[in-house]
Parts: sequence; C-alpha cells; structure tokens
Amino acid sequence: MTREHRGPDLAGAGLILLAAACFGTLGPLSRFAGDAGVDSLTVVTWRSILGASLVTAFLAVRFAAGLGRPVPLRSLPVRDRWFIVAAAVANTALNLGAFIAFQRITIALTLLVFYLYPALVAVISTTWFGERLDRIRWGALALSLVGMALVLFQAPEAGRFDALGIGLAFMAALMQVFYVLAARHGFAQVPGAQAGAMTMGGAAVLYLLMALALGRLPTLAQPLVSTEALVPVVLAGTIGAGIPTVAYIVGIRRLGPSRAAILATFEPVVGVLLAAMLLAEQPTPVQLVGGLLIIASGVILQLRPRAEVAEHEALPGREPA
Repeated sequence: MTREHRGPDLAGAGLILLAAACFGTLGPLSRFAGDAGVDSLTVVTWRSILGASLVTAFLAVRFAAGLGRPVPLRSLPVRDRWFIVAAAVANTALNLGAFIAFQRITIALTLLVFYLYPALVAVISTTWFGERLDRIRWGALALSLVGMALVLFQAPEAGRFDALGIGLAFMAALMQVFYVLAARHGFAQVPGAQAGAMTMGGAAVLYLLMALALGRLPTLAQPLVSTEALVPVVLAGTIGAGIPTVAYIVGIRRLGPSRAAILATFEPVVGVLLAAMLLAEQPTPVQLVGGLLIIASGVILQLRPRAEVAEHEALPGREPA
C-alpha cells in the first residue's frame, strides 16, 4: 500500500499547510518591498537566489546523510534537459508577472486569477494528453469559469481595475500551467527538490541577465539601502521561497501529490487574509464568492489520485522510484 492511501498524516498535512501559508505571504511582502523603494525585478532576483540557496543547502544535507543522490544532467535525455530550461524560463516569467501584478492590482485579485491554473491544466491534459474528465470534473471547470467571471465583474467597482495587472496575473497562471505540465511530462525523472533548485537557480540567472541587458544591475542593491527595504526581500527569499519549498517537498512525500494539492489551496486564503489585515485591501463579497468557486474547482479536480495537476513551483516533479 502506498503512502498516498494511508490514514491521516497530521505531520504531512501540517507541512503542506505551513508551505501554503508561507507562499501566501508573498503578496504583502512584495507590497512592503515596493513601498520601501525596491522594484519587482530586484525582489524576484533576490527571492530566487535566496530560495535556490536554501533548497541547495537542504539537498546537500540530505545527500550527506545518505538520503538520496542527485541525478546527473548528462544522464537525462536531451529532451528532458530542454524542458528543464523551459521550466526555468516559465518560472522567471511566472514570478515576475505575479510580483508586478501585486503592485498594480489587489493581492486578492492577483491570487484569485492565478488560481485558475488547476482548471486550465485539466483542460489541456484532456485535450493534449488524453486524460479523461468525468461529469463532476467538467462541472468543476464550469465552476472555475463562473468564479473568474464574478472576480473580474467586481474589479472595476473595487477601484483597482487594471487590464495590464489582470493580464500579468493570468500570464502567471499560464506559466504555472506550462510548469506543471513540463514537470509531469518533461522531466519527471529529476527529483523534485533538485528540479526546484535548478529552476529557481535558472530563474535567478535569467533575472541577472535581464538586469544587465536593461542596465539595471545597480538597482539590485536597492534592498541594502535600508532595513525597511532589506527585511521584506529576505523574508520573500526565506519564508516565501526556501522554507516552504522544503516543507512542501517533505509534506508531499508523506501525503502524496493529490492530498498535498488540495491542502495547497490554503495559499490564496492566507494571501487574501493578510492583504486585508496588513494592507486594508478588502475584496468585495462577490469577489470572495468567485474566489471560493475557483478554489473549490481546484479541490474537485484534485480529488482522484491521477489528477496531480496543482503542484506548486516548489515541487516541479515526482520523485523517481
């Protein structure tokens, strides 16, 4: 009997909830960093570097203790290597798009639009990869579309409607769709922690090249100007990237990807609550209903073991046997 079908695992569930709560802090942290004069490119660069460093350290400890071993890139097919590169590019666009969206529209609206991605993965998996959806899951897709309509319908009344911001949040969702599908069908033989470190590290390199091309390398020192600038950036890299990545990796090994994906929908709940408490960003009741429908659709789409479609960027692949 596999671990995924065993009884309740409170420790595993706690780790997934911890990871989701940590990821949910990214919206407020990005806003605090922006208020302190740190731009989005600098935030995501620091976050990727710190996050990749923490996960690499976690891997080094595991390997030193004899718990697994890294998969050499040269042992992978060329196709898998290209998928890892593409996933790093998707990771780069995903985070930059989301963090810019956090600055342009409310955190709640960004997260609710982003969490369309489980439904989009299900549609693409059905269309391109031959996975079958029953009536319940088609109903879940309909729920997500209704929820999206409600969220966007109330955006102008909320006073923060911004077509570019909403577009960037949706682009981030599309990048997450590609990331998850690449993880499932492109480089599944790479252990999740190793793939996470590689894609975050690859994103950090791309951010540095982007800053160099734009002549903005000096701006990457913005967090060093003041404590108000440094603290949210460091927290985004540790609490918002490295720590939840490790927690999610360990938690998914205990629970399996299906249960972990369901619990991971706690992330937008935390993000919306923190935005309301710390930034006074109050979503409208209709937007909350729409968000609940989107999250409910993601849960329904994860209820069966084969629907492993809502893996977070922190765990871009299954562990090989």
